[in-house]
Amino acid sequence: MDNDNKPVIKVSKNGPLIVKNLKTLRNSKSAFIETRPTMTLCRCGESEKKPFCDGVHLKNGFSGEKKDDRIPDKVDSYEGKQITIHNNKGVCSHIGNCVFNLPSVFRKGMTPWIDPDGADPEEIIKIIKTCPSGALSYTVNGEFHKEYPHEPEVFIIRNGPYNVIGGIKFDDSDGSKPETEDHYALCRCGASKNKPFCDGTHLFIEFKDRKN
Repeated sequence: MDNDNKPVIKVSKNGPLIVKNLKTLRNSKSAFIETRPTMTLCRCGESEKKPFCDGVHLKNGFSGEKKDDRIPDKVDSYEGKQITIHNNKGVCSHIGNCVFNLPSVFRKGMTPWIDPDGADPEEIIKIIKTCPSGALSYTVNGEFHKEYPHEPEVFIIRNGPYNVIGGIKFDDSDGSKPETEDHYALCRCGASKNKPFCDGTHLFIEFKDRKN
C-alpha cells in the first residue's frame, strides 16, 4: 500500500479523531460501517451521531488533556521459567480479556497479580495477543514480542473504546504515542485520565452509546 494511502488517525486538539484512508470500521455487533476517505470520530462521548462527531465538543467544554493523577506509564516485567510477561498498567483499557480468560496467570486482587508460571506459555501467549491496548507483551527465549500482524481495522466496543489494529499510524501533536501502533485502544467516553487512550473510566461512569 502506498504511504499516501495508508490509514492514519490524527488527534485534533480538544476535538474528534480525524481518520483517513480507513477501509474497515465495525460496530460492536461486528457489522461494517460505511467509511469515507476522511472521517471524524467522536471522543467527547456526547455526540448524537456516534461514532461520528456532530460538533458537540465545541459546546460541552471537552478537554483532550491528560490528567496528572493518571496511572503512570511504566512497564513492569514478571519473569517465569519459560516466559516473561510485560505489563504497562498505564495504558490498560481494562477490557478484562486476561483476567476473565486466564485467571491462573492474571490474578485479580493478588500480589503479584501476574504469575508467568500459572499456565503453559502457549496459552499465555494466546491470551496476551487478545490484549487490545498494548498493555501486555511477552519475551520468550530472549525475543520480545508485542506486534501481531492484522489488516487495518477500527472495532467499536459497546459502551467502550475504539480498538485499533493493523499498524494504523497514530498522529498526536501533543506527543502521545501508543505502546505499539500494532494495536491500541482510544477513549470514546471523554473521561479517560490518559486521553487520547482508554483507561477503563467508561466502566465507572457507565458510559452508554445511546441515551435511554
